[in-house]
Amino acid sequence: MKIKTLLVSLLLILSMSAVNAQRRTAPVRSATPKATPTPAARPQAQVTQMSPTQASTIAPVTLAILNDVTISASDIQDQLDAAILNDPDLYLRDFYQNHSKAIQEARQRAVDARIASMLVAAQAKKAGITTEEFLDREINSKIAPPSDAEVRAAYDANRSQLGGAELETVRPQLINYLRGQRSEQLYGALVNRLKMTNTVMKHADVNTPNLAPGTVLASVNGQPIRIETINERMKAYIYKMEMRIYTAQKNILNRRINDLLIVAEANRKKIGPEEIVRTEISDKIKPPTDAEVTKFYEENKSRITGDFATVRPQIVSYLEQEQQEKLETALAEKLRSGNKVQLLLKEPEPPVQLISLGKGPSRGDLNAPVTIVEFTDFQCSACGGMYPIIEQTLKPYGNRIHFVIRNFPLTSIHANAFRAAQAAAAANAQGKFWEYIDYLFKNQAALDVDSLKKYATQVGLDRKRFDAEFESGRYDEQIRQDIQDGELYGVEATPTIFINGVVLTEFSAEGLKAAIDKALTRAAR
Repeated sequence: MKIKTLLVSLLLILSMSAVNAQRRTAPVRSATPKATPTPAARPQAQVTQMSPTQASTIAPVTLAILNDVTISASDIQDQLDAAILNDPDLYLRDFYQNHSKAIQEARQRAVDARIASMLVAAQAKKAGITTEEFLDREINSKIAPPSDAEVRAAYDANRSQLGGAELETVRPQLINYLRGQRSEQLYGALVNRLKMTNTVMKHADVNTPNLAPGTVLASVNGQPIRIETINERMKAYIYKMEMRIYTAQKNILNRRINDLLIVAEANRKKIGPEEIVRTEISDKIKPPTDAEVTKFYEENKSRITGDFATVRPQIVSYLEQEQQEKLETALAEKLRSGNKVQLLLKEPEPPVQLISLGKGPSRGDLNAPVTIVEFTDFQCSACGGMYPIIEQTLKPYGNRIHFVIRNFPLTSIHANAFRAAQAAAAANAQGKFWEYIDYLFKNQAALDVDSLKKYATQVGLDRKRFDAEFESGRYDEQIRQDIQDGELYGVEATPTIFINGVVLTEFSAEGLKAAIDKALTRAAR
């Protein structure tokens, strides 16, 4: 995901360029894709010499040919090392340096996460309450609000990534981040306690080569975890890591090609390269007008934290950056049109998973060539930012897209997520799902029970029926089945989107469109 500032500068940019993935509490580190800045609690890795296993991820040796100039992997190796090994995501760095070891560790984490989930479910059942109620009692209710000093410390530790945002502007996001940290700590301690009061047995090492189908890796109170479950989960993980490295390579490679083209054009005109950049880009960037800034704020204010005066500088900066990116793209296209450019870098082959549609609400033709399944959380700010991007991107495709939404509430960090999913299901029963979730995504700070009922009135639902179904827990099993299926498919973060069974790795309008177009091409073969 391309994110320009930490926490998307008040979630301002997420609706236009990207989203911060948010994840379930489990013994995992960051699940966020490339270049998603997060508050860094760990030291940044130093750039080191590429290991042999790392080198195997850089293929082919020749990445591109510009006219008669060959660009090899070694030509961009230093930049690639810097991009990956300074990424906040430790898992990505581990994968890059030694992907075999990283995969083995990820497989073990998947087993541990499944054991943890089963332990929590078992203990909730013993207590005669739902998993969500159990987590709320054991985790959410025990998280004290962070102090002003703690918020300030988090702000100071990440000031360089905040894009100039004032503390008060990003305070809500920093509070959520700190609460998430505490939630993970409490969850880990809870799981350790449950291991002492339940029977957890290890049967086979998940990384043993050539395990037979059906092999039981571990069991919780006699309930088995089989190898197929872990193998399925790993498909999306490996592909996302490979795609993040590929995307970094591709971006660096394209910059190298563009730089060479600018130098060649400058030599042809007998001027300096900086003159090309100035006349084609810098001089053409105009300060956005008051009307443009106001328009952007009005269109996105439901996802912006802070009043207009506070966020105005960030809006101006974003709109100027957007102009610059368009001008850079236009210049690159202009220069490439008169030159022979061959890109030989191969995109990783995506695994295709069989994603069940469940009983999720959907729209579009069931027999459409492309089916999109999104696992979402209505309290997740990233999901709220991605939703309008999806809506806008899907419009031109009409009935060629079948769009399905399934639930993946992050109950340990989003106290109202499960209740919101219940409410959305009750709205769906009356044929008003899409109208209702518009209210949920636009009012993520107000998803308490009274607000959820108020939105039902606002979209014209039969309140008596809605209230009865919402409060009865009628759709709880359906929501839990969505969560269980999501975990099987390797879903760790929201939003997670599958397009004809291929997980989406580029969360932007351009990335979504490109993935849909690829799926349409494959379907036509």
